[in-house]
Amino acid sequence: MNRDRVWSGLSAVVSIGATVLIWELLTRASDSLFLPPPSDVFPHLFSGLGGIGKPPYLSSSASDLFLGDGFYDDVVPSLWRMIRGYVLAVVVGVCGGTMLGLSNTAREYCHFVVNFVRAIPPPALLGVWIVVFGLGDRPKIYLIAFAVVWPILLNTIDGVAAVDEQRKQVAAAFRIPFRRQLTGLYLPSASPKILSGMRIALSFALIMMIISEIAGATNGVGLRLIEDVTFFNIPDLWATMVFLAVIGFIFNGAMSLMEGRLLRWQQEAARSQDA
Repeated sequence: MNRDRVWSGLSAVVSIGATVLIWELLTRASDSLFLPPPSDVFPHLFSGLGGIGKPPYLSSSASDLFLGDGFYDDVVPSLWRMIRGYVLAVVVGVCGGTMLGLSNTAREYCHFVVNFVRAIPPPALLGVWIVVFGLGDRPKIYLIAFAVVWPILLNTIDGVAAVDEQRKQVAAAFRIPFRRQLTGLYLPSASPKILSGMRIALSFALIMMIISEIAGATNGVGLRLIEDVTFFNIPDLWATMVFLAVIGFIFNGAMSLMEGRLLRWQQEAARSQDA
């Protein structure tokens, strides 16, 4: 197991190094102002090493925990809005999906409405959200929640509705209270699909975090990207994109780790059945 982890780490380092090297060679060959090489982009991530415009995201000083003013001024507010919108979507998606998954009648009545509303492009609602909820964080949080709730909702519906009929009959025969059936049968059985929907929604949340800050924002990564494009601050623009990629990678890794730990019981049950 340790050897596999070491090999996985080495392969990741090699692939990242190869990608950066190819990026450097291609951009040096193209000599385009809009495609700067990583040797020009990476210094814009760190204070004291290069770059103009807004404060960098990282610091070269260990006393600052290697975090620059740009991280606290823009990244923290953006992530805080994203997390609140994502948590709201998880609560609404799991609760609503569970209720619809338990009732065939409710699913039939709500099928058209759910599919109609989720077909609305969330970016098109940004202006409407600002008019309805005003400026500030609320419209951004609600827009993120609206955009990312659908994978969670639909996966929860499918997971709860797909619970084995024999298990339902056993629970009914033993007269197990509905609350215990919900926490001990339906939600554990649907957890693989729920977690899969949550992982998909997390990627959407990062995208919507940027889109929600295009209008009516006073800080955030999305506003910073717009300003970099407006003022042709191309190295800072690419530095922001690199930093967003790192954040997305960290969130996806944390979600995968949590999913693996929560579903370990299912893997062990499958192994025992095979044995």
